[in-house]
Parts: sequence; C-alpha cells; structure tokens
Amino acid sequence: MGKTAPDPDHGTLDSLTALICDLRLRDVARELPHLLQEAARQDWGQIELLWELFKREHVRKADRRFQRNLKASGIPPCYGLDHFDFQIARKRGLNPQLVRDLAQCEFLAARRNLILAGGVGTGKTFLARSLGIEALKRGYRVLAFNTAALVDDLYLRRDSFDFGKFYGRIRDVDLLILDDLAYLPYSVEKVEYLFSLVVDRYELRRGSMIVTSNTDVTRWWTFFPSKAMGMAFSDRILDRSQGIRLEGPSIRQERTRSETRRRRKKSATADTGDSG
Repeated sequence: MGKTAPDPDHGTLDSLTALICDLRLRDVARELPHLLQEAARQDWGQIELLWELFKREHVRKADRRFQRNLKASGIPPCYGLDHFDFQIARKRGLNPQLVRDLAQCEFLAARRNLILAGGVGTGKTFLARSLGIEALKRGYRVLAFNTAALVDDLYLRRDSFDFGKFYGRIRDVDLLILDDLAYLPYSVEKVEYLFSLVVDRYELRRGSMIVTSNTDVTRWWTFFPSKAMGMAFSDRILDRSQGIRLEGPSIRQERTRSETRRRRKKSATADTGDSG
C-alpha cells in the first residue's frame, strides 16, 4: 500500500509543499516559497506563477535527461560548439557557417548521414563528437564508437544473453557515430556484425550516422573480406549522405610545434634575464 497523501484541506504552504513532495516534485516544492514571494513583488497572475514554476521543472528534467544521455553516449563533455575552434576549422577548409548549420541537426530530422573525410588529425573526430553533443542537447539519443572497438565488442558479445539488447540499442539510436571507419582491415568472422548493423539501420530507417574516415570512400571496400560486402556496406552509408572533407596537416602536430616554439621563446627570455 502506498503512502497516504497529506490532507489538502489544511490549506497551508506546508501542506501544499508536502503534497508536491509526495508527487516527487521536490525541486518544485523547494522553489515554491521563493516564487510566491517573487510573484507578490512582481504582481504576477496565477498563470504566470504556474508557468514560471513548471518551466523551471521542465528545464531541470531536460538537463537531467541530457546528462543521462551524455553519459550513455560515450562522448566526453568537452565537445560541442562551446568548445569548437572555428579558426582552426577554417584553416582545414571547414566553413564555420556550415558547422553551425549542421549543429541545428536538420540532417537528423531528415535521416541523412554525414561522411567526414580527411587526413589524420584534421579534426574529424572533434567535429563528429561536437555535433553529437548538439544532438544530445536537442533531445536526440546518440552513441559514439571507435569502429574497430565496436566490431570487437559486437563479436565478443555474440553469444551473451544481453547481445540482443546491446545490438538493438545501437541499431535504433537516433545518431550513431562511427569513428575511424576503414582504418584497419576487418576479419571475416567479426565484420559481419557491423555489416548487419548498418544494413538493419538502413532498411529500418533507424536514424542517421556520422562516419569519420581517413580513407577515401572509393577504397572502403578494400577493408572488407570481399568487394561485394564492402560495396554493399558503403552503398547503404553513402545513400542520401553529405560529404565533408577536412584538409591540411595534423592539428595535434601543429599544436605541438606551437607549444615547442612557446617554450623555446620562454626559455630564451629567461636566459636573457639571467645574463642581465
């Protein structure tokens, strides 16, 4: 038998907050006294008070949902447009306005895929994960994997009792990010699970994918046990997809060189000071 609700006939603030707590709206109950005072000062009407009260609860629930989905996504929180370096992106041939447009996630609503191509260290993964964060902010479910690690994980779980649940969660997610596709050749016994995953998502129209690869899409098939499998896999990802190429040297190497120059300059300045 459940808890007995407080007597509403009491008509006091304490009985009202107790009733709200019993409804598991503890944050609403905590804010109610403050908002009642604010309503009196601002001369709010009843609708205005209720709007403010439940708008705040809506924001809190959305934030909790975002935090849960972020944790489940596999994307560290240090991504998103707030952390995106548009100056570096421009140097890699990436139009900042294009990034902002993609961050609106219209490609997800249209169930289109994004193919991010380019050399090692050009920012493909950062862009993919940043778009993943923006999708999470808009309420989409997102999962991100290194492709080789996902292939291994699917294979290792193939006979486990939770394989169906694991596979289904990835198959049905709104946005699946596959990082470093076609980086190493896939073994025959393992890659069939990745192949089935992509085929199922395509046939069932289960959301979008963002794929990053430093191998040209025309060569993806060479990483599969047979050309037929590789071409069938590629065709399903490339259908109704948008390709973006990032150019230039590795950002990591560029940052390392900049850091080295900064240290040398600092050391030279210190030596000059000591000689004086």
